[in-house]
Amino acid sequence: MSANEKKLADFVLENASLVRDYSSQQIAAAVGVSQSSVVKFSQKLGYKGFTDLKLAIHESVVKRESNVSLLHSRGLSSGAELSLKDKLYEAKSEAIGGASDLNDDESLLAAARIIESSGRIQLVGSGSAYTVARDIAFKMMGLGKSVIAEADSEVQLSGVATLGHGDCLVLISAQGQVPHLVQLAGRAKKAGVTIVSLTNQSANPVSGLADIRLYSVSRGASSEMSDIVEATSQRHVIDLVFFSLLTHQKQNKDLRSKRGSTKGVSKAK
Repeated sequence: MSANEKKLADFVLENASLVRDYSSQQIAAAVGVSQSSVVKFSQKLGYKGFTDLKLAIHESVVKRESNVSLLHSRGLSSGAELSLKDKLYEAKSEAIGGASDLNDDESLLAAARIIESSGRIQLVGSGSAYTVARDIAFKMMGLGKSVIAEADSEVQLSGVATLGHGDCLVLISAQGQVPHLVQLAGRAKKAGVTIVSLTNQSANPVSGLADIRLYSVSRGASSEMSDIVEATSQRHVIDLVFFSLLTHQKQNKDLRSKRGSTKGVSKAK
C-alpha cells in the first residue's frame, strides 16, 4: 500500500463502527487525502466504490457484535469448541441479530404500510428465497390480500405485466444480482409499481431499483451455515414487516372503534 492507502486502512480499522456514517469526502478530510484516493482505495480492495466498501464494513461489524454478544450471553469464550447444536444456535442468532440491526423501524413500517395499501402484491424470491416469499404470501392471503407468489419465471413475468400504480412487487434475493429479478424490477418500475427489496446491504441492481430497501445477512461464518444464515435472516425481516403490518392494522382498528364509541356518546347526549 502507498502511504495514503495505509492512512485510510488505519482509519477504517480504528473506526469501523462509524464508517457507515461517513461520505467519501468526509473520510478524505479526516485522513488528509483526496476524495479520489478514497475511491481508488476502495477499488483496490475489490469494491466498485466507497459506498460498497462501507456497507460491507458495516455488515461485518454488525455480525461481529452479534457474535460477541451471543458468546457472552451463553458464557462461552471465543476460542471454545462449540457443539453442533451451539454452532447452529450461534449461526441463527447471528442471522436474527444482524437482520434486526440492519433494518430500522421506519423502513419496516414503510414496507408494511405499502403492502397494506397495495391492491395487488407479487412476491418473488430467487433460489431458496422462494420458500420465504411463499410463506409470507400465505400469511398475507390470511389477511385478505390479493397475492401472487409463483416459482416459474415466465409466470412471474406475466404477473408483473398485470401490475400498475397502487400495486407492490416484493423481491427477495441474497445478493440482489439475479438478472431475472433485475428484469422484473425494471418492468415494474416503468409501470409505476412500488418495489420493496430484501437483499444484502452491498450495493446491487435489485435494491438500486427499489423504493423501499430492506436488508438481510447474506453470509455465514462457514460455508455449511451460509444457506441457513441467509434463510433465517430473510424470514426474520419478513416476520418483522408482517408484525409491523399487524400492529398498524390493530392500531387503526382500535382508533376506528374509539371514534365510533365517541360518536355514539355524542348522539346519546
